[in-house]
Amino acid sequence: MKRTFIFTVAAALVGMLAFSGGALAATPDLGDLIVLYRNASGLPIPTDVESVLDPEINDYVDGGRCQQPLPADPLPAADVCPTACLVEAVVDGTSTGVTVVDVDPLSCAVVGGCEGCTQEVDFGRTSVIRSPDAVMVQSLAEAVSKLGTAACLSLDPSGRLVTTSEIDGEVVSAAIDSPLENLAIYWQLMQTGYLGAASNPIELPDPIVLNTAARGFGAAADKTGKVTVDQVVYSNEIMGLLDVPTYLPQLCVTVREEVQGDMEEVEKCVLDYSAYVYEREMNFAQLPAPPYIPADYPTPGWFEYLGVVDPDATPVLFQIIQGPILDSVFCLDSLGLPVVPEDGVCLGSIAPGFVDGNVGGFTQAADDAREVIEFTHDRPMPLGYETPVPLCGEPLPDVFDVSISPDSGLQVPVRMVIGTEGREVILTVANAGPSTATGTATVVGIATNGQTVFSQSQGFDLDANRTQSWTWMFSLDFATTVTWTATATPECDDCDLNMANNTVTETTIVRGTGSGGGGGNGNRP
Repeated sequence: MKRTFIFTVAAALVGMLAFSGGALAATPDLGDLIVLYRNASGLPIPTDVESVLDPEINDYVDGGRCQQPLPADPLPAADVCPTACLVEAVVDGTSTGVTVVDVDPLSCAVVGGCEGCTQEVDFGRTSVIRSPDAVMVQSLAEAVSKLGTAACLSLDPSGRLVTTSEIDGEVVSAAIDSPLENLAIYWQLMQTGYLGAASNPIELPDPIVLNTAARGFGAAADKTGKVTVDQVVYSNEIMGLLDVPTYLPQLCVTVREEVQGDMEEVEKCVLDYSAYVYEREMNFAQLPAPPYIPADYPTPGWFEYLGVVDPDATPVLFQIIQGPILDSVFCLDSLGLPVVPEDGVCLGSIAPGFVDGNVGGFTQAADDAREVIEFTHDRPMPLGYETPVPLCGEPLPDVFDVSISPDSGLQVPVRMVIGTEGREVILTVANAGPSTATGTATVVGIATNGQTVFSQSQGFDLDANRTQSWTWMFSLDFATTVTWTATATPECDDCDLNMANNTVTETTIVRGTGSGGGGGNGNRP
């Protein structure tokens, strides 16, 4: 794979905030979201429009077009969910054969006493979508930084993104495992169709964007849970993906529901996944990518895990098993139940190769990725015995990320009085690595009349994950407003991965008398 550097990580995030409106959508109570009867696109299928007697006005009014909850599976006991609560869905005057929970056609609420029949959507680890906006943006920055600074990218057996680099002569590989980072990857891909900055996007190992997006969502989900259509649809809404331009178009349907005490027609929209088709057998026949197991003859579709030789032996004996992903993770016994073959060879039958499109296919792709992650996490390879992921690409050049924090990187007095004995000006420069950073740090103060009232420069030589600070004293003999600019300038061209975080500005109000003078603000002197 061609090596692609990302020099504008922060610029990408600024762009993300621009096209996402700067915020995720208002977050509902996740416990209020229930499984609904939906069509193949994920849109809720409403009840038919019908005339309903409104007892308040003693007349018939339009009702129906209510969203229809699906009953919990397995169905609760009769004292929790009475049989009378379950009805057959009717669409366009025709019975569908689908059982739903009965709703009041006037209020569209679940009929009284039937609330126990509904099923809440289980978000599991993806409930982090309720995190503050800054958390998602920071997680995206961390993921993009890892991907952009790696010597090469590959895919693990589940399809997760893997970064590989050579550090101090040693090849180091790591999958993007953080739920938040994987969810952030999904978040940007569903908006832009790429990761990183538009001017220099990251070259992904799989050119099919929705494959990478589905695997990111699956990697963010509970390893022991199950990704569902409702989980995906609600997550898109909560993450604000229905309020901004997106990689996929949108589909909408009008339903009736209560809004602040009044029944109103509300438009429900979903992302349109109809162009996506997922085939399980084809998917896992190409993973990991590129193949690297076994080391002496890498075979597409093979992975490795720690299996049991004889569970009845004392002590229990284990062995490293290498073989096809499908044979191990999706193998069924004679009863059709999942079984793990002890020798890596499926003696029963392979789970049917799922082939489907739209949001159902996307959801299955995400859940299959989750299933493989769960399988390998439960059977971890002994440390030092894993088949190493080979280095694909050129060694990482000397690059780094020098920054000045907008919160504390430049500390100046917020207000001061003319003739005051020197006040402190403090500049702090950080280097996130991975290489040593060299350059010059500069602080300049400009008065309202354009006069330069302060100017200092210092060279820096910073190892990775280190900071360096300088302190100067400042005073002034006339009233003005001073605009400060601090800049960290690297010595080499194109070696700083993110020039957008190298400059910070602050202001100081210099008053002519003691009125209103003095104190700072926050951590500024």
